[in-house]
Amino acid sequence: MSRVALEQENNKLWFLQFLRGVACLLIVYVHWQTFLMNPGVLSGFIYQSGMPADYVAPALVGVIGNIVDQVKPFEIREVYLGLALFFMISGFVIPVSLERGTKANYIIRRVARILPTAVACTILTAGVIVVGRYMEGNTVAPFSIKTIIANATFVRDILGHPYIDTAIWTLEVGVHFYIICFVLSFFSGQKKASVILALALAFLLVSIALTKDMGKFEYYRQYINLVALNGCFIVLMFVGMALYNYHSGNWPVAKTAFVTFALLVMNNFTLQYYSSATSGMMYANHVYAALIFIVLMLLGAKLPYSKFIDKVAEISYPLYLLHGACGYVLFYMAYKFLHSTYAAFALSGFAVVVLTILVHLIIERPSTPVGKRIAKMVEDFRFPIGIRSRDT
Repeated sequence: MSRVALEQENNKLWFLQFLRGVACLLIVYVHWQTFLMNPGVLSGFIYQSGMPADYVAPALVGVIGNIVDQVKPFEIREVYLGLALFFMISGFVIPVSLERGTKANYIIRRVARILPTAVACTILTAGVIVVGRYMEGNTVAPFSIKTIIANATFVRDILGHPYIDTAIWTLEVGVHFYIICFVLSFFSGQKKASVILALALAFLLVSIALTKDMGKFEYYRQYINLVALNGCFIVLMFVGMALYNYHSGNWPVAKTAFVTFALLVMNNFTLQYYSSATSGMMYANHVYAALIFIVLMLLGAKLPYSKFIDKVAEISYPLYLLHGACGYVLFYMAYKFLHSTYAAFALSGFAVVVLTILVHLIIERPSTPVGKRIAKMVEDFRFPIGIRSRDT
């Protein structure tokens, strides 16, 4: 499928698809490079016993990492850059969903888009972890059914359950952003610079509050910390929203430039107050992501088409959810039987790709059109005042 066919048949902008594919590859690369070089540090995180004493990090992985570090034009941290691109993409595309129909339509389509795949991948990961422990003689599951459900439905952070796979935190932030956008849609707030900037400022103030003595409100620090964490990345989503307003003709260049600059400044301070130790590196990559996003958006049709990147983008959601904890446990199990790093990597990598494609074909791909059909059925009914969007 060519770039033109992609945009005409699937209603997708190629530059967004390209960024989605690249972001996913960056994250998978850095996670697996880190894991292969020192898998022992993750054994507790994936509920497995330590690696055998004969494990030796593959020299080729270290060589590739050194080459990549030398050729990078500036101080990129692949995982920060990839996540920033993902967040900005969400900020860009969600206003499109808001403008396609009723508010009920928006909710149904969002749920159909993210929930079935998240449930399937969380269950797969939990199952692989339990099997891995069972093969080592440990028959006690390290988490409850409630924890699996909390992870799969994006309420883990609110209910205080442990992770099945830490990758879920980005989806939790995304869901909170979707809820904010739903509220904004009642008064077209996603198109108003003053509203977007006010929300970004509110997140900054919450982040500042974390550095203060809260007195009798100290009990609520965990919730304030959760809001501040979300703010570090939702403000970046607002950058994507600002760029969408420019791309769709809602805002002129000067207004977009001012709002984008102001959002990035507030993102810098939000990160500093929330996590001073890593804020500088994270913010630098947020800026790089914004610049890359803007350049590719302006290139538009001039951006060359890549079938490989397109295919990666198509499966990026389940790949993102399965390449981490699920893949790591598969590697652990394979290595303990084969005692060969390269064979274990090939086997576990192949398994992750197969599982990703199966989830994409069986769960992700069908769920989106089903959601659209349900949304269309709901949209055909006449709901009470307040359900339909202002633009319909």
